[in-house]
Amino acid sequence: MAPVSTDEISDIFERITERFDEPIRIGTRCESTVYYRVEYLTDEDLDACAEYVAHRIKNVIAPQVPQLFLKLPGGYSFFAERLCAMYSELVPDHAEIPLEQYIESKISNGMGEKYRGKNAIMVTDVITTARSSLEAHTKATLRGIPVLCWATLIDRTFGPGPVPVVSAFTGAPVRALTRIG
Repeated sequence: MAPVSTDEISDIFERITERFDEPIRIGTRCESTVYYRVEYLTDEDLDACAEYVAHRIKNVIAPQVPQLFLKLPGGYSFFAERLCAMYSELVPDHAEIPLEQYIESKISNGMGEKYRGKNAIMVTDVITTARSSLEAHTKATLRGIPVLCWATLIDRTFGPGPVPVVSAFTGAPVRALTRIG
């Protein structure tokens, strides 16, 4: 089976893109004239995106390998589950990589200690301002969990963060409604 192409990924996201003349609110902190209907992604679309991102992660973080996937709250697509499974298939000589729901109380109550020193990848559907990702990244790092990269279906951030963002698609920019930080 041939790897998923950039053109195939672009076609997938073009099908779920809505454009508006006036900016619409996206989440609580930003707006844009472009909105991506992630809920319209089919199982096949999500599988293709997971395969594409898994290959990109492998290339970006090499020679390191993840030992944990941390699923951030707020996703609707089960992309994290697909990505974790796809990456495990891609790197078959490694043990199955656990996927944990990132919940701050879990990090503070044992999960942080359990995964101390384990290389992690943080996963979410869409990153906009990166504020929640940065907060989760910081808290995981403070608990001794090194984060190798952030993985997402759509990256709409304002620029580089503390680690690479590996996405299936780079979305249209957003405008912050409140000061970030």
